[in-house]
Amino acid sequence: MGKVFSNLNANFQIIYFSLLFFMIGSLISCKSKSKDKQWDNAGIDPTIIQNNSFGLLNQEDEVFSVLEKQNTVAKRTSGVLYFTKGHIDLSDSNSARLNNCGAYFFHGDTLSINIGIGNGFGGWGFIINYEDKRFNTEPYFETDLVIDGEAEPVYEIVYQKLALDKSFYKPGDSLFGKIDFRAIEIGQDSEKIEHSGNGYFRTRVATQ
Repeated sequence: MGKVFSNLNANFQIIYFSLLFFMIGSLISCKSKSKDKQWDNAGIDPTIIQNNSFGLLNQEDEVFSVLEKQNTVAKRTSGVLYFTKGHIDLSDSNSARLNNCGAYFFHGDTLSINIGIGNGFGGWGFIINYEDKRFNTEPYFETDLVIDGEAEPVYEIVYQKLALDKSFYKPGDSLFGKIDFRAIEIGQDSEKIEHSGNGYFRTRVATQ
């Protein structure tokens, strides 16, 4: 497992994910609200690492956000298809695959797993919050454009399923998982936007 991530710049990833999760955490707390966040049980499957999807990810280069330092030998961390058509259009499989995965302990014992991408002016994707074998998912959209009076979105989970290779993680651990979720965002003027994600992902939990 160590070979998969050995070529990633550890110091940069610590700084990048610290800033990324601070930005996303601020976004979720300030610009969105959930209708009684739904927490469900996560499945634990130590054999998930043997899934062929991870072998396929080894054959692809990583997808990087604009502000990330690109490493040409880094391998894909996410095979997740994330579909949405609202703030941005991710309605085809090519655009839906443009994301990567990172993980960081952001709220004490809560592990935040981010599957998304940044364009230099913001970012989009979804967060998986995991603690004590339970989890919730929440999409996000971040932009530097602030619109006064814009309604705060509400996310309603239709379903969410998560499988991880371990029940407990600590900084520096490798993490392998699979997510399947669908959520409805109710935004301004009661507009409804569908979000869904499905696929395998892997990363190394960032160290402090």
